Amino acid sequence: MAAVVALGANVLSAKSIICDIEGTTTSISFVKDTLFPYALKHVEGYLKNNWNEEATKTVVTALREQAEEDKKAEVEGVVPIPTGDTEDIIPEIVKNVEWQMSLDRKTGSLKTLQGLVWAKGYKDGSIKGHVYDDVQKAFEQWTENGRKIYIYSSGSVDAQKLLFEHSEQGDLLKYLSGHYDTKIGAKREKESYTSILKNIESSPEEALFLTDVYAEAKAAKEAGLNVVLLDRPGNSELSEEERKDFPVIATFSDLSFAAETKEENGGATNGKRKIEETNDDVAEEDKAQEQPPSKLVKVEEDKKTESAENGEKESTKPPVESASLPDNAETMEVDGDEAAKKTDSKEEKDGEKMEEDTEKLEEKAEAMETDKNEDAVENKKPNIESSEPEKERKEETDGEWWYTSRTNVCVFI
Repeated sequence: MAAVVALGANVLSAKSIICDIEGTTTSISFVKDTLFPYALKHVEGYLKNNWNEEATKTVVTALREQAEEDKKAEVEGVVPIPTGDTEDIIPEIVKNVEWQMSLDRKTGSLKTLQGLVWAKGYKDGSIKGHVYDDVQKAFEQWTENGRKIYIYSSGSVDAQKLLFEHSEQGDLLKYLSGHYDTKIGAKREKESYTSILKNIESSPEEALFLTDVYAEAKAAKEAGLNVVLLDRPGNSELSEEERKDFPVIATFSDLSFAAETKEENGGATNGKRKIEETNDDVAEEDKAQEQPPSKLVKVEEDKKTESAENGEKESTKPPVESASLPDNAETMEVDGDEAAKKTDSKEEKDGEKMEEDTEKLEEKAEAMETDKNEDAVENKKPNIESSEPEKERKEETDGEWWYTSRTNVCVFI
């Protein structure tokens, strides 16, 4: 069994996990004692029952081309496949398959045909994919912690999917983000891992490869990946030198990946963002309160005092208020620009002119009263204090507003 090994921070922080199957997620004995015998037993029946299928024609052509390459390479014991498209060549195809499997060859054409044969067994329940007891739980935890899991095996992609879809622990495909087979390259070549990294858009430092084969681990390391070897029951014994080159674990439960910390970019940042947004809202409210209303100002005549000694009278500027208005105050809507203007009120004593102005104002007031509610007009009485109550007063604001006490009406001339 593997000795306890401290795993480095780079291993435990990897975001992409690439898993081998045989000897890593699945026992070697399942492949050799279940899958291979099933393929050998049912390959001939599959070819006869599906001879006219396009998938069958494609794989037969690939097997023939592989046999021709083996013959040119003078591979010992090669079994050629005759040309033709009749079922008469099926026995020769079966012999070629048996020969390749006896050598545990991993050619693409052989793996494809095996996958087609296994599919029938998986679907009718004759085969259940074996995975180690720790696999399902590990896959679940890894994905919950933000990791992505990929499969890279010499078995065809279709065969990989069948195994994990119909596993003894249920459908595990939901945990897997992608599948790769030898079409992307041989597992003992550095370039294969470089191609996978490019495909999954991951840097080597953020990827971890799990395998039981030292030669595969070495190739992945050369491509810059983090690598951990699996020492499962039934696997080939790892030498002391091989154990020194890579960390070794016995089960996936030895890999405890920390959850992706989202507080820095999520929780904490969100909290800060909420505080900032709240402060912004308060600032906006304060700003809004500081802004004077553009309309609704109160023009009120202030108390005017007269000096008995010099006979002169002062009038104060009309205040502009945005607060609540008293019941007896008259409210007018004017533009903010006009309300902001400073006006000087002057009062003159001119008996004769006042009589004439009063007559004019009364005429205008009569015309305005036809459009106003008489009751509302009667209820609105300005608060005017004067040392001369019997005399009418005239208020001039920029020479525009006139007031008469007889009608309690302000008129804009």
